Amino acid sequence: MRYASFVSELAASGSDAWALHSRAQERQQAGDPVIVLSVGDPDFETPAGIVQACKDALDAGATKYSLAGGIADLTGAVARNESARLGMTVAPSEIVVTSGAQNALYVTMRCLLEPGDEAILLAPPYVMFDGVVRSSGATPVHVPLRGDAGFTIDADALEAAITPRTRVVLMNSPHNPSGAVAPPETVRRVLEICRRNDIWLISDEVYADLCFETSFDSPIAMEGGRDCTVVIRSMSKSHAMSGWRVGWIVGPADLCAHARNLLNNIQYGGSAFIQHAAAHALLNENDALTAMKDAYKARREILVQYLSGLPGVDILRPDAGIFCLLHVGGLGMDGSTFAERLFEAQDVSVLAGGAFGPALRDHVRISLCQPEPVLIEAATRIRAFIGGLKETTAA
Repeated sequence: MRYASFVSELAASGSDAWALHSRAQERQQAGDPVIVLSVGDPDFETPAGIVQACKDALDAGATKYSLAGGIADLTGAVARNESARLGMTVAPSEIVVTSGAQNALYVTMRCLLEPGDEAILLAPPYVMFDGVVRSSGATPVHVPLRGDAGFTIDADALEAAITPRTRVVLMNSPHNPSGAVAPPETVRRVLEICRRNDIWLISDEVYADLCFETSFDSPIAMEGGRDCTVVIRSMSKSHAMSGWRVGWIVGPADLCAHARNLLNNIQYGGSAFIQHAAAHALLNENDALTAMKDAYKARREILVQYLSGLPGVDILRPDAGIFCLLHVGGLGMDGSTFAERLFEAQDVSVLAGGAFGPALRDHVRISLCQPEPVLIEAATRIRAFIGGLKETTAA
């Protein structure tokens, strides 16, 4: 029997990047002393107030079908939250609630792209971005970020990559996996390029609530941004709600109407009791968000302290998010080899940077989603592994 061709392309687009992570989880569940730093799943418990709000909604009978695109309580809370964050008025009609950011991105791409179109991705992109574009029948076009300058956006290279088939530019800032935050002048330049060429700008801002020293200025709030910008957001990282699957789209009302129609055909409506809990989180749990951000910042400093100055490696200090990139090319191996050998020698799993494309072939991504004592132990093991490599080479 025949299968659609794009499903094979999805398997090659990065969805196989988690093999070592799966092995690490299996060994951890078997009781082995494995430390898992290969995925960005917050180790914090979902704040108790959010859990209680979910229970209260269940007790109140919020177990029936809900409208596609979000219940009124949640779209209203998101609109209020985004209005405050962006410094502009956002109406509930400009919000579509989805099952996480990945679902929001898929729905957006399906509304904007057709077979034969092109979507520009700033490389290295998040692992699943290629697959989301290909699932719409479009072709992903990679424009490299400037890795030699902290993964900054090269606006000239972006503009040069535009063709008559370009329909979308996907910008991810704060960036996963580097944690780089694009400065306002760069974001403004990208927006101007998109406006001038009649191209949609999709701004993945999942980590915008986890900026450390500097905030991210969204293009949707800049002059002319509302007409061509779609913002993707989520509660997975900011509120430790990864398993709850709550994300949303912020964009023009016409696009949101199309998105709701699409959701009617593929999902109908999300779980109302989860959405009531999410609304509570946005309106009442800012202290928990701040505490988690402060914790991630402290964990960043631990990794930077323990892994700086080691021979053969270089750690990038992220501006935001829950990951650190470690360049390991000076050890004479790529990131995949480093990750495998580290796991075998020290029971620490990290993600090979090649999962994000060839630009990160000589990197590994290290998650900050472990308590400080565990992260210190992991960093100590990584130091020991690197030190052992140097001793072996010297011998």
